[in-house]
Amino acid sequence: MTALLSIRPLTATDAATYRALRLQALRDHPEAFGASYEDEAARSLETTAKRLDGGPLNCIFGAFAGDYLVGTAGFVVPDRSTKFRHKGLLVGVHVAPAHRGKALGRRLVAAVIDHARSHVVLLQAAVGVANAPALRLYESLGFRHYGREEKALRVDGAFVDEALIVLDFAAEG
Repeated sequence: MTALLSIRPLTATDAATYRALRLQALRDHPEAFGASYEDEAARSLETTAKRLDGGPLNCIFGAFAGDYLVGTAGFVVPDRSTKFRHKGLLVGVHVAPAHRGKALGRRLVAAVIDHARSHVVLLQAAVGVANAPALRLYESLGFRHYGREEKALRVDGAFVDEALIVLDFAAEG
């Protein structure tokens, strides 16, 4: 029997399970995230819990198989000053390997898009140019390319270029 799959915003009570999944993602796929395993591992569980209670402009959605957290996608408005608060970021998209191929990534990103639509005009993201599955997913959800950042990340001495993508809610019909 397959566990029921659900998606919901994470709260401070999810801190331990979120932290475990995030550390696994950072360890297994360091080229896919701006954060590093070492920096994240050094943060306390209390810091993680506070991050999960960030309000509507700083939230993380979780995909659950029954009671188990198996995927995440976040939304953040990093600059809330007058001239920049119309832009938000899609961040931290990850699905545990055993749960890939079940459209969880699509459902997580769609949850962030639905949430972001009522808070910002632009939803931006950066994704490694070599991450073809992620790029295909984002493009299928309406994101378009607007640039490329060369040497965006440095992982174990190697550089990772990132595609800069955006979803413009104002341009939607």
